[in-house]
Amino acid sequence: METQIKLENVSAIQKKFIVTIPAEKVTKTVEKKYIEAQRTASIKGFRPGKVPLNMVKQYYGEDVRNRALNTLINETYSEAIKKHPMRIVGDPQIEGLEHDHGDGKTHTHLHLNEGEAMTYVALVEVVPEIDPKDYKGLTVEKISPDVTKEDVEAVKKNLLERKAEVTPVERAARMGDFVDFKFDGKLKTGKEFVSDANLSGDRQAEIGSGQLIPDFELNLVGMKSGDTKTFKMKYPKDFKDEKLAGKEAEYEVSMREVKEKNIPSWSEELAKEFGYKDIADFETKTKEGLTKQKADDADTHLRNSMIEKLIEKNNFDVPQGLVYSQIRALADDYTQELKRYGFNDQMAQQAVVSQLADFKKRAETQVRAGILLDSIAKKEKIEPKESDIEVEVAKMAGSYGVEPKMLKDRFEQNPRDKQNFEYRVREELTIQFILNSAKIKEKK
Repeated sequence: METQIKLENVSAIQKKFIVTIPAEKVTKTVEKKYIEAQRTASIKGFRPGKVPLNMVKQYYGEDVRNRALNTLINETYSEAIKKHPMRIVGDPQIEGLEHDHGDGKTHTHLHLNEGEAMTYVALVEVVPEIDPKDYKGLTVEKISPDVTKEDVEAVKKNLLERKAEVTPVERAARMGDFVDFKFDGKLKTGKEFVSDANLSGDRQAEIGSGQLIPDFELNLVGMKSGDTKTFKMKYPKDFKDEKLAGKEAEYEVSMREVKEKNIPSWSEELAKEFGYKDIADFETKTKEGLTKQKADDADTHLRNSMIEKLIEKNNFDVPQGLVYSQIRALADDYTQELKRYGFNDQMAQQAVVSQLADFKKRAETQVRAGILLDSIAKKEKIEPKESDIEVEVAKMAGSYGVEPKMLKDRFEQNPRDKQNFEYRVREELTIQFILNSAKIKEKK
């Protein structure tokens, strides 16, 4: 008797295999595992490999049955996905069939009894098969890639900020000043304000830079060195720390020092200090750099606009396994970036936790976009030609500063890398296909 495999449709992203293994196969597998165990069994009074089978069953029975159970599930699950091929996400959730022990409750314990058929359920997540719609003629937004005089001035201002000097002043603090202060905070609990150690400490900040909550910053304006001030403020409802979001607090601030920032004037000498030949060289190279940057930004904005519109017109469930994998990838990238800036493990972990909601939103968008673009590529029969591959290999090699042949050799040695690369090329061709029919509206 063969293994019976039944497939049930739970939802567009969940399928259920119900697998029944005949008693004969269960018995043979268990017997085989007992013989394997007998070869390595070690029991006092017997040489290795010479322990009687009945004693092996007595001493190793539970372990052998667990091994047999795992073997049977692995073998028959492989049969199931070969019989019903689909794009499965992650590992299956294996359970026994629901049954009643007479206590009025259903149980899903998975068990194996020698001489009896065994049935188990494998619940899997799958990439949904969708029929994409309304992807031709999308109205998408484009931002201007033109470099303006204001853009060049902003770069100049940032450079001058690096050369700025701060000097103590006797006057009252105003926007743009650097302040050094001590603060003690109380959080409103019920009708009273209760001291909170987490809201107390010492701080240096630039007023108006966004380092502090706007309400807190405004209360620093007008304070002189040596001043003490008590004020109440309310945290924004969307504040990143949920314990403080929307709560009212009372602060006592003691101003230690107020410093004024003095920004130097732009000159030929300063341009040379920043690595330029002169002011004209700064203008030329800055425009060149900004032109590339703004072109890249405009392209990214255009693509994001297209993806946003595409998702609006195609609503479907996405497998959470893919979303979680993408969240982990985003979190890992963010962690590595923070460590390059000197964050330790604890600081990086706290920063990642604060960004999880954003990671989840981005991950869902990326997964949904990937499924949509793949579905459109299939529907429109978009496949990269050899010339498309060559162009993208050359681009990638240029960005890494290596010869194209080096990348080709790597792909030949790693078929999976080659497959992933060709998938990305196919996705890029699909994006261009959609944009070619799109109505592009420039954002003012």
